[in-house]
Amino acid sequence: MKALVGQAFRAEARRWPGRADPTRRGMQSSDRPLAAVARSATGRAVVVPCEKVLRATLVVLGALVFGSLHPLAAIDAARDFSGRWILDSAFSNTQALFEPIEQTLTVTQQDGSIQCSTLLHGASFTWSYALNRDETTYRLGEESRNSVVKWEGSVLLVNTLVSAPQNYTVMDRWTLSRDHSRLAIERQIVRGSTQLEGTLVFRREGSMISSNAAAPLSRPAPPAAPAEITVAAGTRIPLTLRNGVDTKYSHEGDRVYLETAYPITVDGRIVIPPGSSVNATITTSKAAGTLQRKGELYIRFDSLTLPNGVTRDFRSRMTSADSSATGKVDPKEGTVTGERDKADTPRTTAEGAGIGTGVGGLAGAAAGSPAKGAGIGAAAGAAAGLASVLIKHKPDAKLPAGSTVEMVLDRDLHYLPTELKFSTSR
Repeated sequence: MKALVGQAFRAEARRWPGRADPTRRGMQSSDRPLAAVARSATGRAVVVPCEKVLRATLVVLGALVFGSLHPLAAIDAARDFSGRWILDSAFSNTQALFEPIEQTLTVTQQDGSIQCSTLLHGASFTWSYALNRDETTYRLGEESRNSVVKWEGSVLLVNTLVSAPQNYTVMDRWTLSRDHSRLAIERQIVRGSTQLEGTLVFRREGSMISSNAAAPLSRPAPPAAPAEITVAAGTRIPLTLRNGVDTKYSHEGDRVYLETAYPITVDGRIVIPPGSSVNATITTSKAAGTLQRKGELYIRFDSLTLPNGVTRDFRSRMTSADSSATGKVDPKEGTVTGERDKADTPRTTAEGAGIGTGVGGLAGAAAGSPAKGAGIGAAAGAAAGLASVLIKHKPDAKLPAGSTVEMVLDRDLHYLPTELKFSTSR
């Protein structure tokens, strides 16, 4: 400030070269005009009228005030992203990015904000970023977005929270090439435990990007998307029932809860650890009848949830059950059909026949024909015993809690390595 005012004084002094310092002529202080003393280029003291000094001072102060109020009046060229940009697929790496990718990007940069517009699926979208770190809210199609930006040198960092059916976060890093012909946006997308990375490289409309122009912004290529780990369709998974199922009491639509009994591995790596939850639904439950109808049960397995919360849906069936189950499993259809307890049938029928023989013999003896009475009584007793078997031992299908069943996958289950991080504590 002192230097600027001094320069202004000397400029005014040059406009008044013949006026010497009145203090050297013995002027009285009352006769001195309002003035200031400055030094000419030759070192001679000269007098500058006060109104001229005031004018020069106001000019300098005005420039300083204007500059302090408008620090972005002249946007730093290294931070100016203005222009129409076209995605250059030859230099971009977008394979891992699942969201719609901007093919064009129009940027208008002002003192305190950056306005952007693009076309996605044929529709035009416009939004802005506040350069004072205020949060901006806007919509991109069905998504609601909240963005905050900040400068890191000449790099613009954009952090965006996306509210959608599956919420996620987008972190962008904007950088200009040295010749301002290229805009690189390094993008990270985080959704749950999944993190995806890619780079969007735009060229300024009307310019071409050479390999030399790309060199200043070259960075190590982002790692390739991690290979998926697949549990193949047809894999058999042993499960333990948490709640029992019985065609006598269970109904269609009832939920069944199970957990994996043993780990499932792929290439030596545990993909589905024991204790993973499986949810199922009873789609068929028919109670046994008193005569020939047997109980019938069908359980549809719907989803599997790993201990860390990662879930996969499917529609799988049962292929077998352990000896604690009452009924026979059809491995092709997945149905469980009840069976009677055949061990008690002969004994119960024989007991009925024996009782009938005794009762019939007594009745026949009283009537004068003991042999005939015994035969009639035996037949009646056997029929009563068989009826008791049919009534008491209905062939319901039962799967008690704690029994082990086997499920066969109807489709591939795909997992990323980042989704297979489990806590060792149980």
